[in-house]
Amino acid sequence: MLTRMRLILLALLVAVVVGFVVYPKLSAAPTVGASASPASAPAQSAGSSGSPPGIKQAAGAGQAAGGGQTASGGAGGIAVVTAIAAKQDVPITEDAVGWVEPIATVAIRARMDGVIVEQNVQEGAIVKVGDVLFRLDDRAIQATIAKDEASIAKDQAVLDQAKADLKRDQSLAGRNNVITEQQLELQQSVEKAGEATVAMDKATLQADQVQLSYATITAPIAGRVGVINQTTGNLVHASDQTPLLTITQMAPVRVSYAVAESNLETYRTALRSGTLVLVEAFVNGSDKPLASGKLTFLDSSVDNSSGTVTVKAEFANEDEALWPGAFVTARTQLSVLQGATVVPVAAAQQNDKGPFVFLVKPDATVAIQPVIIRQSRRDTAVISSGVNPGDHVVIEGQLRLTNGAHVVEKVASADKVATATP
Repeated sequence: MLTRMRLILLALLVAVVVGFVVYPKLSAAPTVGASASPASAPAQSAGSSGSPPGIKQAAGAGQAAGGGQTASGGAGGIAVVTAIAAKQDVPITEDAVGWVEPIATVAIRARMDGVIVEQNVQEGAIVKVGDVLFRLDDRAIQATIAKDEASIAKDQAVLDQAKADLKRDQSLAGRNNVITEQQLELQQSVEKAGEATVAMDKATLQADQVQLSYATITAPIAGRVGVINQTTGNLVHASDQTPLLTITQMAPVRVSYAVAESNLETYRTALRSGTLVLVEAFVNGSDKPLASGKLTFLDSSVDNSSGTVTVKAEFANEDEALWPGAFVTARTQLSVLQGATVVPVAAAQQNDKGPFVFLVKPDATVAIQPVIIRQSRRDTAVISSGVNPGDHVVIEGQLRLTNGAHVVEKVASADKVATATP
């Protein structure tokens, strides 16, 4: 009995499933011989063969492709922006990281023991040669100088008396038995001793005057004052290792940098030419030079450990744009390449075979043209070979291009065309 009921339930379940699957299809099928409804007429007339709308749209897209339309929407080819290669005189430069160094730096120390009684300078001040920086207590040395002057006066009086005595003895030397030869020689020696004593006194005075000059500390060079380590009231010694302050010359300054040994001959040729070798200093990452100077020094030997040669350039630095100790990029103009071919740097591409550009041909197709780039600077690339002046190169739209692709070009405006301003 239980098995019979299970069979009945299974039959009912199958009937329900069949009803859900078959009935919708039978209700959607058109009646045989029935005419098409008005609503279906536009759908049939929309297609030339009664095909579904989706197939028609695909065919229309295929016709557009066959009629010269592209996926990018351009007619006849891929839209690109081009620039015209130009012929210009281009400075050949080389960049190197260097640092600013002062031509002169002086650490000011006391040259005598004493107490600072006067300070006439502040940290960061600009001083000139001869400006008074400090004064030390000089009362003791002043008293010593006064003593030296008194000694000179006393010994000068003794010398004057000796000279007078010698003159008198010489006048009596011709008379018999008045002045002996021995007495005359003795008086001459007294005069010479007096002269020597006076000379020694003057030398002592001069030495003490030099010592007195040490009490007034002046600036030996012009420049900027650094940190001041001693102030008024402090006792300083000539043996102190810490300077009172440091003066750094700010103008002119030098930029020192290293160049590869392989470029040594290029720098030597530039210096031997007798013309000004221009060097510009840049803050790293900036295209605007801080200052312009000239190449002045090429080291006489190559550093064996690094294979480089040290060179230096001098900058007037009147506006103090270059700060001693700062790192800068030094750009040296070694020569000028006459009549070079230049293109915007955006035109240069790179693949596994090296740099190349997309060159637009007269038939509106592009070709992958390998090039040799002599130098890239800012927005300009100098091409040694592969491109000639007047050629059109693609600067926008390269990602959609392949070798031989048809293009519709738009020549860039003048502000996008390469200019040789490295």
